[in-house]
Amino acid sequence: MTSKPDVVIIGAGWAGLAAAVRLTEQGHKISLFESAKQAGGRARTVSFNKLAVDNGQHLLIGAYTECLGLMETVGINTSTSLKRLPLLLTVIDKNNSTLRLKAPALPAPLHLLYALFTAKGLKFRDRMAAINFGLYLKKNNYQLEQDISVEALFQRTGQTKILVRQLWEPLCLSTMNTPIKDASANIFMNVFKDAFTNKRKDADLLVPTVDLSKLFPNAAIKYIEAHGGKVYLKSRIENIEINNNQITSVTAKINNTEETFKTSSIIIATAPQNIKKLITNHSALDSINKKIVQFNYEPIVTVYLQYSKDTQLTQAMLGLSSTLSQWAFDRGTFCNQNGLISVVISCNGPHMALDDDTLAQTIHDEIAMLFTTKPSLIMSFVIREKRATFACTVNINDIRPQNETSIKGLFLAGDYTDTGYPATLEGAVRSGIAAAKHCI
Repeated sequence: MTSKPDVVIIGAGWAGLAAAVRLTEQGHKISLFESAKQAGGRARTVSFNKLAVDNGQHLLIGAYTECLGLMETVGINTSTSLKRLPLLLTVIDKNNSTLRLKAPALPAPLHLLYALFTAKGLKFRDRMAAINFGLYLKKNNYQLEQDISVEALFQRTGQTKILVRQLWEPLCLSTMNTPIKDASANIFMNVFKDAFTNKRKDADLLVPTVDLSKLFPNAAIKYIEAHGGKVYLKSRIENIEINNNQITSVTAKINNTEETFKTSSIIIATAPQNIKKLITNHSALDSINKKIVQFNYEPIVTVYLQYSKDTQLTQAMLGLSSTLSQWAFDRGTFCNQNGLISVVISCNGPHMALDDDTLAQTIHDEIAMLFTTKPSLIMSFVIREKRATFACTVNINDIRPQNETSIKGLFLAGDYTDTGYPATLEGAVRSGIAAAKHCI
């Protein structure tokens, strides 16, 4: 059987879905293929104790305008599906020091300046160092001619130990999933610029009140199919046909049956490590292969801890430092899962060598500092995404591929492409939208 869609998209993560929605919006007929049984990629829903949770606790910020716009396109009410929290960061160190930073309703960047000057847990020299950091970034237009590590950036701007430990490092880990000794200063500066220098609400924290599948993927699929497109789950692309340097068709395996789809446009929106088998037989794409094999990856571990339903954190999100735990989220405050605490650990570390039960017990012991009386743990659930994101290292932009390739009609989408952003939902969505624009 032979079909002829306008555009074939391989991969139904947030990048592939973003491309599909934008192309559908422009009137194109889409065929979207996903080898997994559900859409969403690394931001999807899983089940724990009859609860719908996520394969990792994701957080958006107000600056994620492309994500928010795309959700509204497919009919998501972002005001109810996301709980908007004005910037409030509380990071508690196991040695009992606490940093608390709260941004008032002032225009950017005055809201951040005020927050730094009034932050609890900082001395005058800490505040001035933080202000100097912002001034240095602005002076350099948030981009260095020669990229350096985030750690080197902190040293260059004289950041104090408490600022690094309880403010800048937690922000770097949560946005870039890369240790500060390796992370790209240029990408960190770009995220800082978007979050803190344009509009005050850009720094707002947006916590999903629904599971990640309901937040976007499910509605995106309905939107695509309602407009004549087709989404094939549990279906794998076996081959891409290229003739005279131009896309002509793909072969897909659907329900153990091979089917050919003639098309002149393909967007590959899979994770970078899965692209090689699709392009390895095409020498014209060797340059992309050479870039992709240079990528390294970092894990993210999410530990779900179920306590009695009356167990609550003092705020929806709390940071921890000098511990394995990094961020703790009270899911009862934003998605009605009372007593369920999710704890996120970014990057590689000693926690990866612990078995699930030992890790859960360790995290349970660590977050006891967040409670007056240590709660009793009922059950736990550990999710390990071993290749959660690409490592956003110094000069990573030099090997990130563009959306366009040397093959006519073949485009790439994914947070690893040259978006200027780290591996975030916003980066994935931006790449999908960019690929769709090239495709039109």
